[in-house]
Amino acid sequence: MQERIIQFLKESGGYISGEEISQRLKMSRAAIWKHMQELRAQGYEIAAVPHLGYQLVAAPDKLLGFEVQAGLGTKIMAKKIHLFDAVSSTMDEAFRLGNENCPEGTVVCAEFQTKGRGRLGRVWASPKGKGLYFSIVLRPNLALAHLPQMTLMSAVALAEAIEEVSGVEPSIKWPNDILLNNQKLAGILTELRAESDQVRFVVLGIGLNINSSANQLVPAATSLKIAANRPFNRCEVFQAILRSLEKGYLRLLDHDFAGIRKEWKKRSATLQKKVRITDSSGTIEGIAVDLDQDGALLIRQDSGAIVRKSAGDVILLR
Repeated sequence: MQERIIQFLKESGGYISGEEISQRLKMSRAAIWKHMQELRAQGYEIAAVPHLGYQLVAAPDKLLGFEVQAGLGTKIMAKKIHLFDAVSSTMDEAFRLGNENCPEGTVVCAEFQTKGRGRLGRVWASPKGKGLYFSIVLRPNLALAHLPQMTLMSAVALAEAIEEVSGVEPSIKWPNDILLNNQKLAGILTELRAESDQVRFVVLGIGLNINSSANQLVPAATSLKIAANRPFNRCEVFQAILRSLEKGYLRLLDHDFAGIRKEWKKRSATLQKKVRITDSSGTIEGIAVDLDQDGALLIRQDSGAIVRKSAGDVILLR
């Protein structure tokens, strides 16, 4: 019911009488007043003037399900949203829901994570109410060998959405970091459950620094607020990312990784750079020369040998 009241207030563009809301919702004026008080308690600034009615002055900088879904227009992403004030990790919660056969596109989002994590078990700082920390359950018809394409598609989609809402132009560090001026702005994490050689579901996790100040971030990290010198409406940023992810995901399912790969290469902070990459087989150094058709990184060592890496921890060397 509160969702419909907010919708009426937004659509009115000014004042709307309590009587009109009462008639449209078929409830008493007293009940409308009670809902207004509850909305104010959630952080909505609602003016009330005798003989004019109610007017929405400002919405809270808080991620609410109906705010995220209002006008979103996606067919897959965020049809079901689980929002938490605090959770240990959105990845863990999304993985649990994936095992319970939740619908594809289910989103788990939190204002704060007590145990937010990135790749290789690293801690992801999650200042409360300052960023986006969310995970999405997807069920792509992909072979395990093609799973790196999911991370690279997500990086392109995330970078495009960030540029759309902020005007800044992020770059992508293989395999999963979004950078601004060589500082980390966002990270992407993919975990999966598979049977035989087929993916049952993938959990795609994203952490994006939006309105964090420098003292709330780890060294070598940045935020949209720092980069653009202004705060952002996190709900609007979230919606742009969800739309961009859906567009990229549908392209991937339509076997257009070649086009995604081309856009990734344009934004790459890794190609043609000297890198050190570490994985379970050890550490190598060389020039990152290309991205292959499956999304693996090709590295030319000093000997001239080309080494293919589908995963690993990359350090850019001077």
